[in-house]
Amino acid sequence: MLLLLWKLIALAAGSGFLMPPPESAAYRLLQLLPQKDFWAALGATALRALYGFGISFILALALGATAGLSPFCRRFISPLLTALRTVPVLSVILLAMLWFKTNTVPIFASFLMIFPLVSANVLQGVEQVDERLVSMGRLYRLDARQRFAHIILPSLLPFLLAAANAGIGMAWKVSIAAEILCQPRHAIGTGIRYAQLNLEIAEMMAWTAAAILLSALTETLFNRLKRLFPWQPQPL
Repeated sequence: MLLLLWKLIALAAGSGFLMPPPESAAYRLLQLLPQKDFWAALGATALRALYGFGISFILALALGATAGLSPFCRRFISPLLTALRTVPVLSVILLAMLWFKTNTVPIFASFLMIFPLVSANVLQGVEQVDERLVSMGRLYRLDARQRFAHIILPSLLPFLLAAANAGIGMAWKVSIAAEILCQPRHAIGTGIRYAQLNLEIAEMMAWTAAAILLSALTETLFNRLKRLFPWQPQPL
């Protein structure tokens, strides 16, 4: 349906320069596939997005869990998370371009945009833990590891999976937006920017299609991993 809509818009525009049809973008994408620089750009963008996502997820998990267990910490970080959620992405990228090297800008921008999302989900998951189950665990003298594995983690896991799924998608978008502005040597965003400067609209759409396919592949792999390795509580 999307391809058909794209084709109809291209026909209505009546200009292959302003709105090339999908077959033109597909042909340009096939031309890019044999090029080493194309695959280097895809790999570099993927690494930056995964780095930003991984760093953000680990730190947000620690901070969100701490805030969920400590009311004082929760009151302290709530304004911070609210501020980070409302900060414009372009402002973060432009500031990061002044502070970091070109290759680091997409990582930092991804980290800062994903961090409040994951933190809020972890915080909400910790708040959903049934205090009666925690008290029962203490009554039966479960150690901290057992309480975490059998009581806290089952409540926290759905929120973690939801945050990870949303965070991966956001990491791609933010990383590529940062690359368009800072233009590292190998990057999908750099390919999009150069194509735009050269008025190669079909090539812009080919790079964009490659980014969408790469993001869809990542999300598919993540969903398959969830099905192949479901978390199951261990017997006491």
